[in-house]
Amino acid sequence: MNIHAKRFKLILEFDGSRYSGWQKQDDAKTIQGSLLKAATALFGAQVDVQGSGRTDAGVHALHFTAHLEAQTDLPPQEIRQRLNELLPGDIVILECKRAGPRFHARHNCIGRSYCYQIARHKTALGRDYVWQVLDPLDEKRMQEAASVLVGQHDFTSFTDRQVVKKKSPLVMVNTCQIVATEDLILFRIVGSHFLWKMVRRIVGVLVAVGKGQLAVAEVQHFLQAPVVLQQHTAPAQGLFFERAFYDQEELDAFLVGDKLRPGLFR
Repeated sequence: MNIHAKRFKLILEFDGSRYSGWQKQDDAKTIQGSLLKAATALFGAQVDVQGSGRTDAGVHALHFTAHLEAQTDLPPQEIRQRLNELLPGDIVILECKRAGPRFHARHNCIGRSYCYQIARHKTALGRDYVWQVLDPLDEKRMQEAASVLVGQHDFTSFTDRQVVKKKSPLVMVNTCQIVATEDLILFRIVGSHFLWKMVRRIVGVLVAVGKGQLAVAEVQHFLQAPVVLQQHTAPAQGLFFERAFYDQEELDAFLVGDKLRPGLFR
């Protein structure tokens, strides 16, 4: 980027139903690609957009952090307004603030939070935002299994083998919460970072435990001796990137004080 470019921190909300995930691809519609197209139309060719992490195809976001670098004298609020005018209706910039030249949405991120939403009854209007699981689930056993995952573990079993050949499978999971109502079950998983499909595999395994198909002891074994869990991958449409953290005090306060509430849409 040009030395005179300015950097901005963006907070995004998006419906991932029509997109092949975050990362720009030449032959597919993505969130990053759509942002780059809008930013190029506004500022010209010399722009850069980077996100706090990748998301799978079909995954949504409530507060996804990205940074924008561009040569501009526009104030942040006007940048937000004008980019929103250029973006499709299923991508919205909620906030735009000036950031320091060294701020990087991914490299500076110390924690990420994901939510996953399960509907306990068939739904027509919410089908793009939940996994419909109509079988009875034992919530107590699911929470017991979820507690096994907290801490730093080898999550090779919860991703695809080609991923662990390129990066360490060690991940710190800060919390794995489950809250249920008569209609919904909501999972929140907060960690240092997440491997490809890791959150969806965790949810799929916990649901299998809830159905009685897996034992809690087996979940512990998955962390000690890698196995293939592809059949336990929860569908993408129930997954939401909740938020990214850049400050340890902010992360600690979130873990202690933020209440998990089923029903992401009001």
